[in-house]
Amino acid sequence: MNKFWLHKDLVNDNNNGYGQFSKKHFLLLFISILFIFFYCVYYINADAAHKIISLRIIATTLMIIEVIKFTVMAITKVNVLNNLPLEICSFGAYFIVIDSILLNNHIVLQMLLTLFLPAAIMAILFPTSTALPAINFFTFHQFLYHDLIIAYVVARFINGDIIVRYAYVWPAILRLIMIAFVVYIIDCIFDKNFMFLRDSYGNFMLDIIKKKTGGGIGYTIGLVAFSIFMTHIFFVIFKLISLLI
Repeated sequence: MNKFWLHKDLVNDNNNGYGQFSKKHFLLLFISILFIFFYCVYYINADAAHKIISLRIIATTLMIIEVIKFTVMAITKVNVLNNLPLEICSFGAYFIVIDSILLNNHIVLQMLLTLFLPAAIMAILFPTSTALPAINFFTFHQFLYHDLIIAYVVARFINGDIIVRYAYVWPAILRLIMIAFVVYIIDCIFDKNFMFLRDSYGNFMLDIIKKKTGGGIGYTIGLVAFSIFMTHIFFVIFKLISLLI
């Protein structure tokens, strides 16, 4: 199989991967930062109509590239059922679609800022595609997909579109817990690991939680507790930033 179309589920030789925090990984991160920076500059300087258009272009692009990804997976004989769009950043993309239509729902915006933005940042800092070559469709997809989420949320935050209030934090957390509960039931019924709710799958940060909790339901509870903790940490960070800009 052409390595450009190789999916991580079909990797037999990890020596071909670009590796965690390798030169290639840092190059991908640098490209991501440039993309996010230039979009934020564009968004801040655009008029209201062009702001809305650009937000809806990002929302549409997220859906299109996800459809393309699953089409490629189906063609290359990857088990699509093991890779359904039920991960936390997939839900982040869905909320971006909702936000690009509603525009002023503060709970949705708070979820994007304190829940899905940190998840997207973690996804490019600790990507699941490190066993793949850097020049690979799924590597490109992972970075572009999460770059779009980060650019969307950061641009709206810097522009002052997102009001950072603690009153919005717990409703956002409760919505995430409801989503996680449904996904956890799906994971248990079909023996899957969507949203990493049952296993860390070798993720650096999640491995720490798994080791501390001993795995099993303790790991799931620990993951939820960690998410709530990090939501508060990011709320404080963004609140301080909002007071300075």
